Amino acid sequence: MVGTETNNKVSMVFKERGIVVDKGLACLNEQFRKLPTFVVDYLIAEMVNSEDPVPGLDRISKLLDAHFMESDQKELVKSRIREQGEYTLIGRIRCRFDEGKDEYWVDVTSLGNQYVRIDPHLIAEYGETLLTTGAWGVFKIVYDESYTIRKKLYPFLVTEFRPMQITGINLDTWISRRAQFTDEEWLDVMITSIGFDPNCLSNEEKLLYMTRLVPFIEANVNLCELGPPETGKTFAYQSLSSHGFVVSGGQTTVASLFYDKLRRQLGLVGYRDVVMFDEFASGRGGSKWSSHGDLIDMLKDFMNSGRFGRGTAEFASDCSIVFAGNIDCDRKNKTVSSRYRSLFSPLPQAVNQDRAFLDRIHGFVPGWKFEQIRESNFAKGPGFMADYISEIMHQMRGRNYAPVILHNVDFGDMSQRNQRSLIRIGSGLLKLIFPHKTATTIVSHELKQVLDMAVDLRGRVVDQLAVILPSEFSGVKLSYKVKGE
Repeated sequence: MVGTETNNKVSMVFKERGIVVDKGLACLNEQFRKLPTFVVDYLIAEMVNSEDPVPGLDRISKLLDAHFMESDQKELVKSRIREQGEYTLIGRIRCRFDEGKDEYWVDVTSLGNQYVRIDPHLIAEYGETLLTTGAWGVFKIVYDESYTIRKKLYPFLVTEFRPMQITGINLDTWISRRAQFTDEEWLDVMITSIGFDPNCLSNEEKLLYMTRLVPFIEANVNLCELGPPETGKTFAYQSLSSHGFVVSGGQTTVASLFYDKLRRQLGLVGYRDVVMFDEFASGRGGSKWSSHGDLIDMLKDFMNSGRFGRGTAEFASDCSIVFAGNIDCDRKNKTVSSRYRSLFSPLPQAVNQDRAFLDRIHGFVPGWKFEQIRESNFAKGPGFMADYISEIMHQMRGRNYAPVILHNVDFGDMSQRNQRSLIRIGSGLLKLIFPHKTATTIVSHELKQVLDMAVDLRGRVVDQLAVILPSEFSGVKLSYKVKGE
């Protein structure tokens, strides 16, 4: 049980401003549901006193009422900018450089406009973020009637920007402070940090929630998760990190995902840490994939090599790929309906029998084992700000924990693809749960905890491939041995 002692410890060990926030306050304002978790955490940390939250929450409500606009309000936003001369907005912006016009442009969703200029001093200060992943923040747009290109007016100009995201962290500090917590305490802190009450979850459920984070912290991990609705699949990849992106219902193209040859611009795989395909199972999204043959082929190649090409250009990316969707199951008993020939059956027909495609999936997360999300299960105590843990995971992708496993584990005659899958999933879980351990300090039960989960996820893929193609996959067992035992 998470108690006062653990809550006090995380606040004391991570006492710097902008790291820990009271997660229970996020449930007190309905407007927060419209925003990513990392933005909500930022607003609460900046404006709310947890001992007397009402005044701060009221200030946030007024701020959002005045300055957070949905995309269907774009005409109102444009009118306010023109009539008032300037207007301040809250939202996400991302920049690009147009060499043809020798200009930086900002994509502003609430304006429905891809041709908003930005002051060069903001590119100098925030360009590394704005030109790659983009960032949420508070920004001012002014109306300038003097700027034209080939007699066409481009009146909107971003003159001020204040990010609502953490832009710098000390990774080694986070790693070293992990040693001050027991394994149980740390896992509970991590669960609280992603928005759930660890007291409502079993140890298995906590570890399953951690597997959803593996693609964010480990490069080139491919996962599939099928389960019932309302278990948080989309939330995990859309709201917890600014480095993830959710593609809904098969609405994507080779250009938007990989590379746009006309605009000479990288797609989502080129600059995101994780791309999640939502509604990938049959239904609203799955049926659309039958016309995406070229895209599926490129995905298949990328999932294998981490590289993709368009024309004469070739690119490498460490983006992780996640496929998610619904599957009929018994919520009470946490079992899948027997009507499916295999667990991959709900996937689009273009891939659900494709051995090469399915074998490139490193792990299958059993979404039917997650409880339906209820407000009573939301986090209630202090945890890491979502954007803080998001940046931690983003930077941890550059750390190599594979040697911790390879130094201590014998995989016998296991195939290279199965071994690679176990190492990538296991490495990601090590970074999340035991980031302070090295090849010489890690102990047997810690290795087994992460590798047994990796075996469960990869084993589910192998078992279903044996159903689809028994001649090749029947009898495959994923076994390993910790050296010295």
